[in-house]
Amino acid sequence: MPGKNRIRDLRLLHQKKHREEQQKFLAEGAKIIPELLSSGFPVEEIFASQRWIDSNQKAVRENQVPFNVITAQEMESISNLSTPQEVLAVCSFPEEVPPTVASNDLVLFLDSMRDPGNLGTLIRLADWFNVKAIFASEDTVEWSNPKVIQATMGSFIRLRPHYVNATEWLKSQDEKNGIFAADLEGDDLYTGSYTGTGIIILSNESRGLSLGLEPFVTQKIHIPRFSKHPQQVESLNAAMAGAVILGEFCRRRRIAG
Repeated sequence: MPGKNRIRDLRLLHQKKHREEQQKFLAEGAKIIPELLSSGFPVEEIFASQRWIDSNQKAVRENQVPFNVITAQEMESISNLSTPQEVLAVCSFPEEVPPTVASNDLVLFLDSMRDPGNLGTLIRLADWFNVKAIFASEDTVEWSNPKVIQATMGSFIRLRPHYVNATEWLKSQDEKNGIFAADLEGDDLYTGSYTGTGIIILSNESRGLSLGLEPFVTQKIHIPRFSKHPQQVESLNAAMAGAVILGEFCRRRRIAG
């Protein structure tokens, strides 16, 4: 069982400063942990209830990761969740090599995305829609944030944002790669002319497209409202908009073959 000092050290990983210093983060949950263990992701240590360990003997036997029994009270003192899970993992940051974007790739660029729930959901959506890569501006919330990790439901194992200087990265992209920005003044998503590949920029919904990025945009697109009461319907948040846009891009990509 972890002592008070170990529990304190684990709790420090809820803070960005300590995650970056230690190059470690926490992941929680009965769904995420088995997936982590079977994926080869760098897991350093597991803390779990005796019941979870007894029910997952195969995973315990087949992994070299240290497993530690923890009480419900200890888990509650470490967990960042309102309803703590029975198991959590201490993970190391994996080595990241940003991929090169080809002209037939579908890529997501996140512009000043500050809400961890939105970021986690967008990572999960990108995984669902087989997005090649996610890039993000340097002021976007870090993917290792506990709320982001939880919202991804395990998709962070396969897909994580690469943080870059937004203008420099967009400037470096091949002119053949269409760059599409979600914007209320853009072309109708369903009638615009595009094939379903390219770079999609999703911005912080309260701020819109960051200054300096507009010159790189090939086409602005927006999701039309079909409501009979459009003035009374709130705008979509970034994750909702991302789901609709990615779905339409993938539909067109399938049609184009």
